[in-house]
Amino acid sequence: MRMFGPRFCVAVSLVLICAASALAVSAEQAYQTARKSYYDLQDSSRKQMYRDQWQKVIDRFSAVHQQFPEHRRGADALFMVAKAREGLYQVSRIAEDARQAAVAYRRVAEFYPENSLADDALSRSAQLHEQVLELPLQAWLDYDRLLTIQPAGDMAEQAKTALERLAAYRPVQQAVVEQSPSGQPAVQESSVMSVARRLAAIRFWSNPGYTRIVLDLSERADFSAHFLAADQEKGIPPRLYLDFPQCSLAEGLKEPTIVDDGLLQRIRAGKPDAQTVRVVLDLKSVGDYKVFPLPDPYRVVIDIAGEQMPELTRREPEIRALPPEDEDAIAKVLGDQPAEKSALHIPTAPISSSLRRIVVDAGHGGKDPGAVGPGGTYEKDVTLAMARRLAEKLRKKLGCEVILTRNGDVFLPLEERTAIANKVGADLFISLHANANNSRKAYGVETYYLNFSKNDKAAAVVARENGTSLKQVSDLELILFDLMANSKINESSRLAAEIQKNLVERLDRSYDQIRDMGVRQGPFYVLLGATMPSVLVETAFISNPREEKRLKSGKFQEHAVEAIALAVKNYVVSNKLVAANR
Repeated sequence: MRMFGPRFCVAVSLVLICAASALAVSAEQAYQTARKSYYDLQDSSRKQMYRDQWQKVIDRFSAVHQQFPEHRRGADALFMVAKAREGLYQVSRIAEDARQAAVAYRRVAEFYPENSLADDALSRSAQLHEQVLELPLQAWLDYDRLLTIQPAGDMAEQAKTALERLAAYRPVQQAVVEQSPSGQPAVQESSVMSVARRLAAIRFWSNPGYTRIVLDLSERADFSAHFLAADQEKGIPPRLYLDFPQCSLAEGLKEPTIVDDGLLQRIRAGKPDAQTVRVVLDLKSVGDYKVFPLPDPYRVVIDIAGEQMPELTRREPEIRALPPEDEDAIAKVLGDQPAEKSALHIPTAPISSSLRRIVVDAGHGGKDPGAVGPGGTYEKDVTLAMARRLAEKLRKKLGCEVILTRNGDVFLPLEERTAIANKVGADLFISLHANANNSRKAYGVETYYLNFSKNDKAAAVVARENGTSLKQVSDLELILFDLMANSKINESSRLAAEIQKNLVERLDRSYDQIRDMGVRQGPFYVLLGATMPSVLVETAFISNPREEKRLKSGKFQEHAVEAIALAVKNYVVSNKLVAANR
């Protein structure tokens, strides 16, 4: 065997040292380049308005982490990926951006648990989960992990305080049965959580003819829905119940909620076994129902239609942390066998012979500003101003009742807006928005109705308005396929066409560069489940400086709502919805 001499070994050592030095220089240079791009972005409020500018920074830091994972800058770069994603969320207010930021922060702790950035990253992840994504269970897990990997770190005291505050969301601990040396079972408390996901709250909107229930969960969960027909001999009403396997129940869910509105008697939740949560809806009557999930945050929506018409009076939506019924009451349901009926059913809405009321929805609001224009204009402010003007116009032109989903700067979940329209028995639902695009040159008017998205641009608008990703738009269309039978597609498309035509014609008489982008289709959450013709109007592009100025103008708003009101009048006259005495 040939042996290498000392000179050769020295030469090899020098080569390796030089290579390592070059690698270090390369990693440092790449990191500094990415860092400079981040601070350049921070110095430009204009650039911050465009997603592609944020994505460039994220990609640069990601490349550093991927190429130099063992270098000290690998951890720094991954932390900056998370920080940039969080910065993007601060501009977009899209929940998916916040979720991805939290994922990136957690990866810092996963890949570099001993790095000084690990506890900071977990603290940021926890705050995003608690304050933005409203997932207190996940926040508890982040803080718990922080104390596990860095119990003496500078974030430890903050984590301890947070764990005390979130104690109610601590994961359920599972009792583990083992054999003792004597052969007798010895029960020990496992340090491993048995169930991570949790039923956190139940919200509902109800009247004698319509009820929507929303079950809020800490994360995505499997579920099954079952219908139990009434047993008249035993005096047992019809019931609908949902089972969530591998799920826990929030501590506050201990008493049933009495609704007793003519359709829904009460809502109760319990645990038929250690790993399953069951939500039971005791009904007085039911025409039909449908059940479907929505992501970000994950929730399950239940729409129930009764045989009576909804009352005119409106009651504010109720939010309850609902809890298990006593064991005997839950046990009665456990013994029942579900009827042979599919979990997805389509309610039939009553058809009105006249126009009684319209619900106008001002998009976004409260903590959700919507899109923000280059001049700092919030979409939520523009839509509220236009909604108020439109309501007044509709009342004067049609003599009908007009209800605003919000009349102030308040946050409303998307599913709540449709629920309000269904609950008050609206004949039409109109949701007002301002469009946005990564390009400041994009401009025009477009009107949407509920259906499958036909192109990528429409899907992008759907993703932005739903606060989700493009992939989740595709996932939603699978759900939508089962919900289309009663979505009033034909009527909605006619209403959308009338609004689009009148908007373009009216605005074109007073303004130049009014682009007709046409009538489009998409699976918008805010239209999902509506039992009346419903549309979403993108009045102009707030991301375009010229159109942002117009949207802020009372004159432009007046022209726009006048056109929409006239379109609604044309629609209802052609469809004979206006009563003969009007």
